Amino acid sequence: MPGDEYRSLLRVSNSDLTRLKEEHLGYWSSPSSRFIPEKTKVFGRAFHQHLLEPETVGTVLSQFLPDMVDPLTQPASDALAPAQTEQLKKLMQTIRQDAFCKRYLRMSERERVVLFTEPTTGVACKSRLDMVYTSQKRRNALIIDLKTTSARTQAQFLESCYTYDYDRQAAFYVDSLRHADSQEWDMTRQFRFVFIGIMKQRPYRLFAVEATSIPGFMEYGRKKYRFWLRKWREEQETETIAAPALKMLA
Repeated sequence: MPGDEYRSLLRVSNSDLTRLKEEHLGYWSSPSSRFIPEKTKVFGRAFHQHLLEPETVGTVLSQFLPDMVDPLTQPASDALAPAQTEQLKKLMQTIRQDAFCKRYLRMSERERVVLFTEPTTGVACKSRLDMVYTSQKRRNALIIDLKTTSARTQAQFLESCYTYDYDRQAAFYVDSLRHADSQEWDMTRQFRFVFIGIMKQRPYRLFAVEATSIPGFMEYGRKKYRFWLRKWREEQETETIAAPALKMLA
């Protein structure tokens, strides 16, 4: 499913919950995507598209340094600054040479969209998973999420998983399979979630955190996303009640 089509779905995503949290608590209360430089965001999208959707690379490359590129006369691949081109190449090389990543890049569904209804709130939700592998008999499912990171040690990457609400993301994504509208994973007994972090700078080390093996990690993330889903539902209900009154005043 193309990104624009996914974003147009009238369902709540984990990113929507991040925005809701920032609106309620203030952008200053926690690390916020609002303050991430646009070039950094675009590079992150390019990283994911090179690795997971290589057929769409041209569309994201054209977003790099757009003020320096004339799309009518210059190929999209030339839009990358030389340093960024080399950096992206090293990241791709590191991941593709890693035995674990290589295996699941080959065996998994990539950028899999899952639609589900969260049972405790009744809210229609959606998720887009970097990689999801389901065993042949559908007894086991593994979700892998890729992150570029400034962390230089395993401990720092693990700390970032708490800092950036990755616990909420992991719980939201695992539960999207558990409660999928398609019922594909109804017979699945074990769900695992692994974050793979790759250093954005030399020596481009890889870090792995199995979220589902950390005591309390998923449970706390689940409490977080359900709290914000309730907030989202309350706001929708308030808007629905207020709409007729506002219409009368108009």
